[in-house]
Amino acid sequence: MITRNDCILLLTILQNEGVDVTSQLNETLQHKDVQVDVVKFINEHRQFDIAKFYEKLRKSHNAKKSPLYKNIVKEIDDPKAVLTTLASLNLQLLLFCKNVEDEQLFLHQSRFEEINACLLNYSKTWDIIPCIQLLRIIKADLSAFEYFEGRQHEGR
Repeated sequence: MITRNDCILLLTILQNEGVDVTSQLNETLQHKDVQVDVVKFINEHRQFDIAKFYEKLRKSHNAKKSPLYKNIVKEIDDPKAVLTTLASLNLQLLLFCKNVEDEQLFLHQSRFEEINACLLNYSKTWDIIPCIQLLRIIKADLSAFEYFEGRQHEGR
């Protein structure tokens, strides 16, 4: 999940690197919600770590090394599959986190806290529905980054 404040921070970094971000910064400041074209602009000039992570997942899937990507992009509702997918994703996020510049921003954008809360809730209530819903949101995030990269439905 990328917030408006994330966009402002990243646009400021790009501006300090010499990129003209005037119109994107104005657009971000004028709207309360994150604007898709601003996220796409940022990703074109400084790829999001979460986008790199999703790219790594896709490549691992294509190399037949990992079913995690497939489990995220397909609609699964088997409780064991949903739980192992979320737990696997959590572990992969922590492993990938070693390679990022801003761990806190990466974990926030990757929904790490939401995944943990969802798994904890399941352990207390045995309600799988929030886990399924979160997996669908993560799928939407992944699809959005594939769209930004011009890779819609590639490798599936």
